[in-house]
Amino acid sequence: MKNIKFGFFLKPLSLYEIISLSLIVFIEILIYYFKYIQIHLEIIKIMGSIVFMALWWVPISTPLSEKFRNIYFFLLWLAICTLWLTVQEDFTSSILPFLIFIFLQITRFIFKWIYKKEPIPLLITKSINHRYSKLENRKSDQNDVCYSLIIFVIAGFLSIVVFL
Repeated sequence: MKNIKFGFFLKPLSLYEIISLSLIVFIEILIYYFKYIQIHLEIIKIMGSIVFMALWWVPISTPLSEKFRNIYFFLLWLAICTLWLTVQEDFTSSILPFLIFIFLQITRFIFKWIYKKEPIPLLITKSINHRYSKLENRKSDQNDVCYSLIIFVIAGFLSIVVFL
């Protein structure tokens, strides 16, 4: 059982993960390039908004945070958030994805320390949809629902505080 959990920690990224992370990095570099050569297009704002939403909202409202258990995904996401700090000029929208990332990691480790198992993040919707995790070899339970709601509510509150 421990080999399976450790195996995911070093498992290579899937093609989908590589493409999506590369696309985010490409857009960030493109935004940086346009700003460097001082081209101010409306498309830069749109691309920046898409990257911001991908880095900020997607991890707190979807089960993407389960991917952070993979060391390669973790390091790439950390690099993307750090790159976003240098690309984005507005401090609040540049620091928020990094704060959310750190918050997710701290919350995940606290959950693991208390319940002695990794959380199974759930999609935040109108109703509770349980998931089965092949990594944990278990179905999500009430603790996982609480974990997902805590992440969503506190990260949302953190977002409001940072934007004020």
